[in-house]
Amino acid sequence: MIPVEKWGYSLPITAPLYKEPPEIWYGARVQCVVYETKEERVREVIPEPLEPVNNTVIAWVSDNPLTNVGPFHEAAVYVTCKFRKIVAVYEPFLYVDQEVPFANGREIWGYCKKLANISLRLEKEIVIGEVERVGTKIMTLLSTNDKPAKLEDIPWTEDGIFSIKYIPSAETGKPPLRQLILTKADLKARPGAFFGGVGSIRFERSEIDPLYRLEPVKIIGGFYGICDMNLPLGKILHSY
Repeated sequence: MIPVEKWGYSLPITAPLYKEPPEIWYGARVQCVVYETKEERVREVIPEPLEPVNNTVIAWVSDNPLTNVGPFHEAAVYVTCKFRKIVAVYEPFLYVDQEVPFANGREIWGYCKKLANISLRLEKEIVIGEVERVGTKIMTLLSTNDKPAKLEDIPWTEDGIFSIKYIPSAETGKPPLRQLILTKADLKARPGAFFGGVGSIRFERSEIDPLYRLEPVKIIGGFYGICDMNLPLGKILHSY
């Protein structure tokens, strides 16, 4: 029998799928489109006890070729929320295309990841990010690289990212594990390798992946560039 102190960091305990964070990205290609939606739509996609701060949405697609969890693509939408005095972003929809970032994201931080087909490419003067699940193009981002920009031009929050760790119980009638978690990622853009321009976003309607609920009413702009990131362990703020 294997004693607990000799178990691997993750399942399976004899051959762990992933190791302890931080998760490190180097030279990731990142595209964002920032826009405004209706405030009531933000309320529809955030869990209690989070409260919306504004109606701004950040849509994200990235190509992460060099990481310590393997190469993968990621896509998400972020909304800004608060818990007590903490203001941070929350991802109501989040997708990756490989198993390790899928598993560790859900199991460690509670990120609500699903698997999808994700691509990021440049065609003529346009950056194109696409997310497709089972034949439905649930999100398409378009942006241009018109002028140099800074990562600070995107309305990220200083406090980090909220997530909900939610693990159903294995026993009938027993409560699930439910925790509100805050994690502060260190995301930096490469100097001289980040641009801003015109942005556009389109959602195909899907009740399985209803990103369309956050439909835009005003586009603020598009961004694209090269970034590095360090994602450490988070902090449990609240247990339900």
